[in-house]
Amino acid sequence: MRYIFTTLVLFVLFSCKAQTVVSLASDSDLAFTNGTYNKDVDNDFNKYVGTWKFIQGSTSLTFEIKKLTFNHYQSKNYYDDLLVGEYRFIENGVEKINTLSQMINPPVKAGYHNIWGNLIWTKNLFPKCDDCSQNERRIKLYITDPERKYLDNAVILRYKNENGVERIIARIYKNDTSVMLQEGAPDVMRVPYGEYILTKQP
Repeated sequence: MRYIFTTLVLFVLFSCKAQTVVSLASDSDLAFTNGTYNKDVDNDFNKYVGTWKFIQGSTSLTFEIKKLTFNHYQSKNYYDDLLVGEYRFIENGVEKINTLSQMINPPVKAGYHNIWGNLIWTKNLFPKCDDCSQNERRIKLYITDPERKYLDNAVILRYKNENGVERIIARIYKNDTSVMLQEGAPDVMRVPYGEYILTKQP
């Protein structure tokens, strides 16, 4: 039994050392290729972790976000760090979407969360951020409406800390990919596209 345990430990150690670490913030051609670990080297993701809430009258949007590290994609044999999350949207006092329970009972695969991704977004990438500093980084994630999975939506997150109050500016929009919709099928999310300012919750 001890021999098997020692063999497994050595295998894991050598496997980790064999990985080529690629920064998610780089434009390396090695990214997301066989044997790479696409890592959040600069810890850009850490500040987005937590529960965030937008409130305007009786309308609210809540995000819960966590960071996953060393997530393995078996089919292409690479690893990466990413942000995943779930959300709740209430409009005029009526709950339209609530996927927060999937944070407690998560799906088997990271990409099956309703918010997920790991793209580092600079100020000049769409949607542009005119008031971002030259080196400021935003995060692009994908956001799914579970009743309208045929829609390709994205959310850009920008972190702000003003006098100790942490906020994220979330811009939700329809992504570039288009699909043929069935006649009469809704072509927008139940969360209206646009910008939301969410404050970090204790």
